[in-house]
Amino acid sequence: MEASRRQRLSAMDRVVDIGFAILLVVCGMRYFSRHPLEGVGFAALILAIGAGVSYAIAVIGRRSLDSAAHAAGLDAVGSRQAIGLLIATGFWLPLAVLAPSFGWCGFALFFAVHRVIRGRLAIIISAAIVVAVSVGLFLMSNGDDLGLVLGPFFGGVVLTYAYTALDRALDAQRTLIAELVDTREQLARSERDAGALAERERVASELHDTVVQRTATALLMLESDDLRGEQSTAVGKAREALRDGLVQTRQLLHGLADPRESGVSLAIALQAQARAAGAEFVVVGDERAVSDTISHALQRVVQEALVNAHKHAQATWTRVTLTFFDSEIGVDVADDGIGLAAAAHDSTMIDSGSGGFGIRAMTWRVENLGGMLTVESYAGEGTTVSAIVPDAAQEESRS
Repeated sequence: MEASRRQRLSAMDRVVDIGFAILLVVCGMRYFSRHPLEGVGFAALILAIGAGVSYAIAVIGRRSLDSAAHAAGLDAVGSRQAIGLLIATGFWLPLAVLAPSFGWCGFALFFAVHRVIRGRLAIIISAAIVVAVSVGLFLMSNGDDLGLVLGPFFGGVVLTYAYTALDRALDAQRTLIAELVDTREQLARSERDAGALAERERVASELHDTVVQRTATALLMLESDDLRGEQSTAVGKAREALRDGLVQTRQLLHGLADPRESGVSLAIALQAQARAAGAEFVVVGDERAVSDTISHALQRVVQEALVNAHKHAQATWTRVTLTFFDSEIGVDVADDGIGLAAAAHDSTMIDSGSGGFGIRAMTWRVENLGGMLTVESYAGEGTTVSAIVPDAAQEESRS
């Protein structure tokens, strides 16, 4: 649609430009066929050449600047066109007074000027064009034919008013189109968010009806065997694993149905997680709002790291640190536990891609946001899980 509109406007501009050239030539032929090339005639020739050359420079400047603006993705023309048309008008105004035959060029010149000039200046130039034509006709008729003078004058006034009203209507239309495009984008975002929410609810419902129900049933069967005295070490471990799996699955369901608490900052959410796990919580840097996507991912990383510290690390203390960098957000979960089994030497940086499922899940969440997850474990001295992700909103505000 935009390309079609540009083509229509470009065609109309070409018609106006060609029309001015034809009218200038026809009016010149008529005038010089009746007047000698001396005195006023010579002055008329100079003014006509000046108007034609200035107009041609404006047209060439417009086309070259239009090509550059189109290549740059801009909808604008340079000031060279406006300057060229103003100079052409400056030549034509005295020409229309000295040689009224050239008054017909005023029609094309009127539309050409309004093509690049808006507002009060355009009205002033339009009035000057109308007055020049009227004065030229008045002098030509020696003041005897007022109709010949008043007709073009009032016709020019009506044309100026109509063109100004049309220009205002076009500005209002462009504003309305911009608002409609913005509204359409907002509706599209709302539809995408609604679709994502519906998909989360569908997955949550499927998990509840399948995994949760079957896990709960298996757990009840094991506990009923325990009540009858049929207990073994393997059964006890299986029961504990099922119980932990059921708790984590229900937490996952809660995250799918309501992935984050509305209106709760990331710091408050992580502090609540740390307090529930009996861990310390520290904030470094100036706290700021972050996107829901980043907040949700970092909450899940902290949740998984705290669960691992509680179940496997045998830690006496755990600390969660939230750090606000200039254009990044980081979280660290450190403990003083026994460390990872792979850290058998003094200090080893564990490859996050080679860990268990929990580490792989955390890595996927962080790398999906363009960040990085590292797990550093010291044999017998604890483990530190670190995640850092870029804050896109902060980067855009700085650019």
